[in-house]
Amino acid sequence: MEDSEKIHILSRELISVFDELEQETQEVVLEHIQNCSECRQLFNELAEGNYPMLELSEEVEIKPLKKLVQFNHGLKWLFISIRALILFYILYSSFHFYNWELSADAAIEYIKSATFMFYFPAAIFLSVFTIVFFAKRWIILSILFDLGIIFFLDTLISILY
Repeated sequence: MEDSEKIHILSRELISVFDELEQETQEVVLEHIQNCSECRQLFNELAEGNYPMLELSEEVEIKPLKKLVQFNHGLKWLFISIRALILFYILYSSFHFYNWELSADAAIEYIKSATFMFYFPAAIFLSVFTIVFFAKRWIILSILFDLGIIFFLDTLISILY
């Protein structure tokens, strides 16, 4: 098998996860797309949101790369869900157990302490897994989001309430 055929096969597989690729890999795929009309058409269809559909009668085995992509998407949703559940618990308990009209300052202090006690360790734990499993973009986004929550959640709640 020639190198051009290998690049063609790999490009077809990588086009579906183009946004998750590193910059160098994206450049190789884009270079191939410029020369290959079949891959260019597939890339344009995916960019427009028109995913090529298979007929229902066809039995297709999921390839290992696609399984890895599905695993990554599942992990992203799991990590987002864990963060959301912890934030929901902190906010729900502060609004449920504190009378905001009488003791808003106590509720804000509770949010600060609960954020440090519950969210901070979870953020560290999830950040380690994010570093292991995801690309640089997801690492930076998750760390920035976690820092924003840790440092500014109480300020945001006090401004909104």
